Amino acid sequence: MTKTEYLSLYEKYLKGNCTPEEIEALQDYSDDFSLAAPEEISPEKVELLYSRLKLAIQDKERTKTRPLYWRISVAASIVLLLFAGLMYSLHSIQQAPALSLAKEVKPIYPGSNKAVLTLGDGRTIILNNAGNGEIASENGTQVRKDSDGLLSYQVGETISEELVYNTVSTPRGGQYSLILPDGSKVWLNAETKLKFPNRFVGDKREVDLDGEGYFEIAKNKQKPFFVKANGVSVKVLGTHFNVMAYKDEPVVRTTLVEGRVIMSAAGQSVYLILGQQGLFSKDGLMVSNADVEGDLAWKNGYFVFNDESLGTIMHKISRWYNVDIDMQTTNKLSYTGSVSRFKNIDEVLKVLSLTGTVKFKIEGRRVIVSN
Repeated sequence: MTKTEYLSLYEKYLKGNCTPEEIEALQDYSDDFSLAAPEEISPEKVELLYSRLKLAIQDKERTKTRPLYWRISVAASIVLLLFAGLMYSLHSIQQAPALSLAKEVKPIYPGSNKAVLTLGDGRTIILNNAGNGEIASENGTQVRKDSDGLLSYQVGETISEELVYNTVSTPRGGQYSLILPDGSKVWLNAETKLKFPNRFVGDKREVDLDGEGYFEIAKNKQKPFFVKANGVSVKVLGTHFNVMAYKDEPVVRTTLVEGRVIMSAAGQSVYLILGQQGLFSKDGLMVSNADVEGDLAWKNGYFVFNDESLGTIMHKISRWYNVDIDMQTTNKLSYTGSVSRFKNIDEVLKVLSLTGTVKFKIEGRRVIVSN
């Protein structure tokens, strides 16, 4: 199965339309992997390690397992030891597994399309349980859910001048997409809230984001679009971009995919062009090269980690699988790799544990991380 076919099936799964055979095909999908060898290691050592790695992969294939290997970014003096540990763990994983499950543990499944819509009058609608068609009407605006689970707004004749705000909230283990009253489309990641009016009036369009969202903004030169998120304002006219603004993350990140945006925070402003991202933290506002693949991976059905700490990785896992993380480790390593968000949590954790640098124990909906 190609990556395109995988993504198509993944979208179908999120809508609850997969057949048992298609679900099995998704579960059998094998991810890409890579190991990076730093320049400090001699070419001879690299070739030796690589040849051993290929042999280890072949051994595991004979037992019909599909492991995914990870790059580990550390000081050159210990990289070789870690690679050796990885080689050892690949051969001995069956004798000393680094992932333990409590007896009779229930599977922890990946997230899916689920969210709650809160209307201006306080009514709430569980979107994943709502039927198709019109699900609400406020101030002349119809709120509809189509057969693909997409939420949309159809602006009709105004009943009153009062501005009515709606909020779509995804829980941990959920994601959702919607079309705003101006035609802009938004994808919401897990544990995210988006607040917006049910019609845009005046000389600007403005929404509030808490969490992470990907935006495709409908062009309107007369009404610029603003995303307010955790002390940051992103101004656009018509473009595609991702905003990550979780309150428990140290950085608010705007990643530009198409067009141009202005990112402002704490009295500073930066102008982003294609291939750039804006970062706001306690150190201020700065611009860097964008990791578009990594930042949009959640929307495309993947976890992609590029030199990320174990803590950051576990944050993402916690949100998507709706689990609590108990960090009992001093692990300071950085990891690089990718794995499908469709897989159950134990499969994802096994991928990490294959490095031989971390262990996991699952107790109910609690994941204990140790050395």
